[in-house]
Order: sequence, then structure tokens, then C-alpha cells
Amino acid sequence: PSLPARADLPPERRALIVVDGQERIVDAEEAVRAGLTLIDLRDQWTPYIFTEAPDGEGGVLTNRYRAVYLGLAADTADADGQPLPHGEHNFLELYGIPPTLPVLRARFLADEKDACAGVDLAAIAAVPSIPAREAKAEAKETARVDALARKFEKLRLDAHAATLAEMTTIQDPRLADEAKGLQKALAQRTAFGEVEKRLLCESLFAPRARHAPGRFDEAMRTAVIRFQHKHKLYDAAALRPDTMAALGKRLLDNDYAALVRTITERVVSAANVLEDGSIEATYQGASGQTLPVRNMVDEARRATLAQLGLDTPAHALAFFQRHPAEDFQWLRAAVRLPAVPEYYSPDMDLSVEVDRGDVIYDPPFDEKGRPQGPPRKHYPMLTMRVKYRGQLIPLVKWRTTIGGWRSDLASNGYEYFRYKGSDIGPRVWRHVVSGPVWIAPNSTPVRALVKDKVVNRQSQLVVNYDEVGPGYLSAYGLVAAYNVVPGKDGKEDWDNGVRVHGSSEILSIKQDKYSHGCHRLMNHLAVRLFSFVLQHRPVKIIGDRALNFARQFLWKDDVYELRLPSRGYWYELDPPLPINVLEGNILGKTKKPITTYVPKPGVAYPPGPMPVPPDSPEARAGGGEE
Repeated sequence: PSLPARADLPPERRALIVVDGQERIVDAEEAVRAGLTLIDLRDQWTPYIFTEAPDGEGGVLTNRYRAVYLGLAADTADADGQPLPHGEHNFLELYGIPPTLPVLRARFLADEKDACAGVDLAAIAAVPSIPAREAKAEAKETARVDALARKFEKLRLDAHAATLAEMTTIQDPRLADEAKGLQKALAQRTAFGEVEKRLLCESLFAPRARHAPGRFDEAMRTAVIRFQHKHKLYDAAALRPDTMAALGKRLLDNDYAALVRTITERVVSAANVLEDGSIEATYQGASGQTLPVRNMVDEARRATLAQLGLDTPAHALAFFQRHPAEDFQWLRAAVRLPAVPEYYSPDMDLSVEVDRGDVIYDPPFDEKGRPQGPPRKHYPMLTMRVKYRGQLIPLVKWRTTIGGWRSDLASNGYEYFRYKGSDIGPRVWRHVVSGPVWIAPNSTPVRALVKDKVVNRQSQLVVNYDEVGPGYLSAYGLVAAYNVVPGKDGKEDWDNGVRVHGSSEILSIKQDKYSHGCHRLMNHLAVRLFSFVLQHRPVKIIGDRALNFARQFLWKDDVYELRLPSRGYWYELDPPLPINVLEGNILGKTKKPITTYVPKPGVAYPPGPMPVPPDSPEARAGGGEE
């Protein structure tokens, strides 16, 4: 309250605070001196990993991906950096790129009119999930339910009951079960119709989509996926509980949830904190008191929303009504955040442990070619820790991935199974790379290097830079750290190609899936993790590393050329950060990784000896070449 109003300041010096419910423009530098933290609400905000450092000669070390990131967040460009068609939206929060505040502002103002007022939200909320069936199965189910409805309508009339619900009081257990099943099916049918209306009023069906009402067809599936992307849901293109719960909420309620998530990333960046409640732990403070590891992300978020008066959807709407889109070219807010724990410092003794969980080396099929494998109960987990007063204090613990059996293209042009495991033992992170690229080895199936894209309203095949990067869909996601064994006596680090990186392969992280050997993290968590590391360790900013890689390849009847001018924006940790990968629990009969190719069941391979992977022990021992 002691900070005087300074509305006369140029935009770059302004900060917004809220005093007694009233907004006030103050001097940003004075706010920082008063102990407040500046929360960047501007269009040009990016996470720390995409900031551009001075080059020492009056310029900046340009981050190539920064402009693409900003275009994606603002709904002005697509993943290739090309202009986004008018009226389209990226909806990339699910992949680690939250929308800008003007994008959310437009959403709030449009939804104030509530175009979905005619949707029966209660009917949607009453149904936990709706199964997705193929067309034939859906037609069969519809016929079954209709027949059951006719049966119970006759029984209802014969019993002189007013409703089907009264029929559940009948004594015959079989009829009672059938009645409950019918009520459930009819509720799902009603809810599905309301879901269709909801997706239509949110303009989530593709403009030329051909949707058959009542059917979970491709048009419906695509609309559900767009809804999930818009609201950061991980439900695998299905009407599962999380998706149904969001469909059953008001538009402004979902908009507010998106705003809270977006503000959270800005607050985490400004506060420079990491702990998110993913692990429960305690530590001994300097006073000898046992203290809990606090949820710093939640504390900072709550403080910011409360101090800015953004604690309800109605207040958020009023905020956007007060501030035109142009304000977000300069708008920063100043808030007082909770003090960080005593183990924080500019140079924190951080380390990482990856528990591989249950590990299965057995081939993924039995002697008859049928899929096999014991189920995993313990999944890979990544823990970031800080050493403080002789204690290893865990800060976060997140699901990750390890390698497993994957398809691999051999030198004879055929695909085999190959076990692509994750190295175990101590390693270090010496380099962190934002906007990394993945140089696809020759063993990568060529079909993965092309994609369909609409160009000038026509679909055509182009080089799939989504796969190699840089980008949120690429193999390494938005940011990666290289697991290496430090070189000794002047030798270079030994790099086996294993990374800890962001990923768009969300289901591989959340479900029982595998990587090609790397440890994947949700993109937004990887961005948080490495932004935190870079700001709490000694680091040298290298900047853009030239690559100038080019590769031509043939797909069907056309030749394509892949060009990668840069390896990404590099940071060097000095000293490097230690990471240790535990062996985990080995399940199944095979106790060591199989290093050779394994033929796929049902594939007719050419005669002669089977190729040997070039990086396998057999190849190094002279057992063959790719």
C-alpha cells in the first residue's frame, strides 16, 4: 500500500498491484525493492529456457525456437512457423505451450454470452463415462437398448407404474438388473446427445466434418480430441471421467481453469520454484526442527490469484473486461510471494535419481507369436533432490519412461524387434538444450519422416519436422538434458544417446508404455525442471549451436530433403549435475538385455544371416555389420 500510483510511467517501467480491491500502476523497480515479485503477463513471455542472453558484444544469443513458441502461444503460427489460418486455434497447453493472456481474454469475452446455455450440463455430469464403439457395435447396442426399452414400456404399462424408475422395485432380480442397465444406457444416450451439442457450440467440429448424430465416428473423435487439447485433458480420445466432468461444466468455469494453469506457469517462472506436492517428505532445518517439503507451486499460485483478485471466474472476466488486449504488451503484476525454504540458494547442490521400476527383457511375444509379458506394477520415477546440511531432500517425484522393445529398420530393409534399453548407473548432465533436434538414425522407419499437411487448402506430403524437431511434438520435446559419462584425462564425455527430455508421447508416460531408451517427462514439467536447474546452478550460456545437417531420403515415388541448421540453444552446467539410474526390478525369464535383432512374428525375411545392429556388442566384436 505504501507504493505510490505512477500511471505516468512508460510501459516498460509499469507494474500492476491491487490495493483494497483497486488496481494501481506503480514503479516496477520500486515494487521489487519493496520485496514484491514481478509476474510477467505480457505477450512476449516465454519460460526461462527460451529467453535470449546477451552475447557480450551488444547483441543477443538468438534462440531460434523462441519465435515459433510465441507464435504457437498466440495462435498466430503453426508448428512449422507458418501463419495460422484465421479463426483456428492451436490448443497446445497439453503439450507444454500455454496460451497467451490475450488468447484467454478472447475466450472469456466470447463465452460470457454462453453459447452453450442450451446444453443440459446436468445430463452430462450425471454420466461418468460413455464407451466408444465401432459403427457395427454401436448399431447392435442401439438395437439392444431399443428392444429392452420396448420390453420395459410394456411391463410399465402392465404394472401401472408412472416411470421406469418405479420398475426397479420389482422382485425379479433379473428384471431389476435389466432395468438398471436400461436406465444407464438411456442416460448415456441422452448425455451423448448433449455432448454433441456442447462440442458444436464450442465450434470444435472441423468445418467440413461429416458427423452422424449419435455415432462416435471420426468427426466426433476429432472434436473430442480438440476439446481435450483445449482443456488439457489426458483421456486418449475417449469420453472418460475427466473429459465428461469438463464437458459438464460451464464455459467460463473451464476458461477459468485454463487461466489458473496459465498463470501458474508464469508464477512458477517468476518465483523460480519447483516443489509441486508430488512427494511428501521432511527435512531437518538449521534450528533442528523437522519441516515438511512445502508445495511451493501451489503456495505461489494461491498468493498471486488472491492478491490480484483473480479468485473466481467472475473476477477473472471482470479483469479481462478492464484490460484490452493491448495492455498485455506491457502488463506485469507485482505480488508478495511466500518466502522460499532455507535450502534454497543461487547455487543448489541438486541431483537426480531415476528408478526404472519393473524391467522386462523377455521378447514381447511367445513361441507362437502371441503377445506376452508380465504386467508392470512399479513404473519408472524421476526424483529431483537437493543436498542440504548432509540431507538429500526430494523436491519432486514424477512418472517417466524407460526403453523397451521397439521396431528397428535393419540394413536389409526389413523391420525387426530390438530391445532399446536405458543405461544404468551414475551419469551427469553437462548440457541442457532448449529447442533440441533429434538426428534420426538410418534405422528409423522412413514412414516416420513424412507427414500430411494442408498447404494452400490442399493436402500434401512434406518432411515431418514434428518428429525431429525443434518442436513440442519432436522426439526430445521442448527441452532435453544429455546423460553422459564424464570424460577423463582430456577425453570427451561418453554419450550413449540417452536423454531426459520433454515429450508429447503423453500416454507413454501415464500408461504402460516404453520409450526408445530415454526418460520422458511431460513437456510442461520438463520446462519447469530445467528452467529451475539453470537458475540454481553455475551455467555457461553457449546459445545456438550450428549443425547444418542435410539428408535426402526416398518415400514411395518422391525424394525429400531433411535440413537441420541448428542443434538447439545450449546451456553448459559447470560443474555438471549428477544423475543416477537404478537397475530396477528385473521381471521375466531373461535377466540381461538381448542385444541382437529379434524377428517379428509373421514376417517373411530374406534368406541369409540376420543383420547385426552396428552399435551392438556383436558388431564391435566382429560379429557382423549393418
